[in-house]
Amino acid sequence: MSYRIYLGTANKRINSTLRWDYSGGESFEIVFKRDTDLDSPVFVLEYSGTPAWNVMYIAETSGYYWVTNIRSVRSGVWEVSAAMDVLATFKTAIMATPCYIEYGKNADASGAQTRLPDTRQNVSQVPQVFTASADITGGRINTKWGAYVLTAVGAEGGVSAYAMGAANIKALLNSVGRTIDDALKDFTSVEDILKYFTANSLAQGSAIQAIRSCVWMPVDSGVFTGDVGEVYLGDFATGASGIKLGQNPVYVHTTTINIPWPTEDWKRMNCQMLLYLPFIGTVSVPVDQCNNVAALTVTLSLECITGGISVKVDAGNYTVYAGSGNIGVPYAIGSSNVPIQNTIAGTVSAATGALSMGGGLASVLTGNIGGGIQAMASGTGQVISGMMQTLQPVVQCAGTLGGSAAIGQSMQATLCLLYYAPLNDDAFQATYGFPVMRMGTPVAGFCKTRGFSLAAPARLEELQQIAAFMDSGVFIE
Repeated sequence: MSYRIYLGTANKRINSTLRWDYSGGESFEIVFKRDTDLDSPVFVLEYSGTPAWNVMYIAETSGYYWVTNIRSVRSGVWEVSAAMDVLATFKTAIMATPCYIEYGKNADASGAQTRLPDTRQNVSQVPQVFTASADITGGRINTKWGAYVLTAVGAEGGVSAYAMGAANIKALLNSVGRTIDDALKDFTSVEDILKYFTANSLAQGSAIQAIRSCVWMPVDSGVFTGDVGEVYLGDFATGASGIKLGQNPVYVHTTTINIPWPTEDWKRMNCQMLLYLPFIGTVSVPVDQCNNVAALTVTLSLECITGGISVKVDAGNYTVYAGSGNIGVPYAIGSSNVPIQNTIAGTVSAATGALSMGGGLASVLTGNIGGGIQAMASGTGQVISGMMQTLQPVVQCAGTLGGSAAIGQSMQATLCLLYYAPLNDDAFQATYGFPVMRMGTPVAGFCKTRGFSLAAPARLEELQQIAAFMDSGVFIE
């Protein structure tokens, strides 16, 4: 039996389904006169020129071949060896086979490939840095003056809380001293003065001892709600004014911090984020849990009597961080501030001295940034091998910001985003497609499958070759 063959040249990749136009090749009719395998045929033909063919087509079998060897037998006679190009020969069946496509040019209405990580690519080890800041207190931080919250037993026996400024605290202490001084002006003898202190020392001491606590906070008066009124220490009217707080007064403020995403697609997984919170420290933000949200929501709650704070950071419905601390600093005030002996000596004065500010956190949520770390493959040369590259985790410095040092730090919450961009991303995906990770049929362009299995009238070896090619990645052309 004779076979019509076509020999020619074509620019074709080894892992490509391209079918060359054999009608432009040189046609020969041959007869196999010895045993030969049609997957790897060998034949002899007469040809007067110098052959430079690299592809072949056999019309009777509709088979496409690579020319693997051309050997001169004698002058004008050549022995040609070929091997079947299984991708071109079975292209129609390959294109019609449903399969699990890992990477390719497949696209659908959901745009799924834009949100799947492309783990084949290498990433830059020099991150791009983006930041966003916001005042999570609503502009209520005042580190220069702050406010004092005084709790004292009132005239009716209940404990009241007053928010006061520094001048009012001083006026309150001085008012007690002035009351004693004014009374002493009317006495001319030591006996009368001693009688006064014998009768009134208990009352004077009780006024100061009516104070239960005094706490300084680095906030302004805007966080306190209530009516302004005179401060009472027991039955004693001090003449000083303050904001009388209600039961369990709490100031709550919610702030949004826009995440400075450098990209809208899967490359968000190449980011790491750290969030600095005043009075709290630096906490990590797990990117893999919040890469679909545009902003972080920070809720600050301040308990206005003791200075206790709680901070919750949400990314959509996911809570990134929740912690508590205390920004209240105890202020030294009590009976020792207005002692009787100082009055006799004429040295009554308000207590002064350094303040310790900013309680910070007693314990800090450590957090896990492991989920936010994305492993990347090592470039186009390793599309099949799967060698992995890992981003090193950022250092988390969550701790206690206590004492006056916390007041010296920034009062702006700052989100820092580190972006490790893929190298030559546009050119890479233009050639090797996008992550697909779903069932489909191959389309034009690069296609890499997982577990490809072709149903076609082909031999076992041919099917095995096709499966190996498809799972390694081929160009559908």
